[in-house]
Amino acid sequence: MRKVLVIDGTFLKSKYKGVLLVATTLDGNSNLYPIAFAVVDSENDRSWDWFFRQLKVVVPDERALAFVSDRNNSLSSKAYRVVDFQKRFKAVCNISPAIGKYLRDADVTKWARCQFQGYRYDIRTTNPAESINSALRSPREYPVIPLLDSIKEMLTRWFFERRTRSRKHTKPLTIAIEKKIDRRINKGKMFLVQPVNVHHFLVRGDTIDCLVDLDRRTCSCGKYDLLKIPCRHAIKAGLTVGRAPSSLTDFMFTTSNWRTAYEETINPIGVPEDSWVVPDTVRNASVLAPESRRGAGRRRKRMYETVEDKLRSSQGAQEKKRHRCSRCGEENHNRATCDRAI
Repeated sequence: MRKVLVIDGTFLKSKYKGVLLVATTLDGNSNLYPIAFAVVDSENDRSWDWFFRQLKVVVPDERALAFVSDRNNSLSSKAYRVVDFQKRFKAVCNISPAIGKYLRDADVTKWARCQFQGYRYDIRTTNPAESINSALRSPREYPVIPLLDSIKEMLTRWFFERRTRSRKHTKPLTIAIEKKIDRRINKGKMFLVQPVNVHHFLVRGDTIDCLVDLDRRTCSCGKYDLLKIPCRHAIKAGLTVGRAPSSLTDFMFTTSNWRTAYEETINPIGVPEDSWVVPDTVRNASVLAPESRRGAGRRRKRMYETVEDKLRSSQGAQEKKRHRCSRCGEENHNRATCDRAI
């Protein structure tokens, strides 16, 4: 996977409330790949500290690992090159020095893509985690155990569908990356390539002239370095010397790696409860439901219409359309517009 974990929390809507914490990333086909879930009492420092300690058990810590949260969700700079970022940031500071100071205090390296000291690929916001929360919109109203069962059922379905899809895919790169490569090939058809040496090429014809290094997999446009997918300049330079785009793309976007991600099967809960092996410390523990208090005001709950309700509503709407005049009894007009003599 891309070594970028997106962290977010969402409120539960059952009787005892609570918060569902989620850590997710993206696979080589840009699909959501959940890593961990946790149910905590509230979104506070102690809960996050516990969650990250548990996460460290399954995801080893290293310098290349990046985290994305919603702390600075509104501070997102998409510039790939430092010179472009500085130009835009200077314009912001000229408009409002106070905003410029606020952005600098928020630590530019955490919200500007080109200033980040690592690799975030194309993950800039918490959208992956929020998409997981959206997929669990209805299960978030369940108690904890049915909620966790729903999550497991969802992952079982996702893994099966993606395992089947990846096995049928025969191209060297994943479906999403192949489409992206094709678009970039079309955009670079009219580019001119000037070889500098065996690995360096000057590509002209775009808004700026770009220097491509196929050996180090870099381009002066900045996209190739940060996304690990060849930009249109690198693709054009590679095709000029007979190198396929798949040979210039990072291994994580290959079909073989995509298949490996879904090799394991997530089995549904099918073992009878009397066959569970429960440690004595868990069996003897006294777990009580958390204290709850009904909030003030009328309780709001989304109502789901049945087929009969929808049919009844449709018939009622049709009856309303058939308005009859109170003077003559005919349809399609009222007493004020009736032209019949009194």
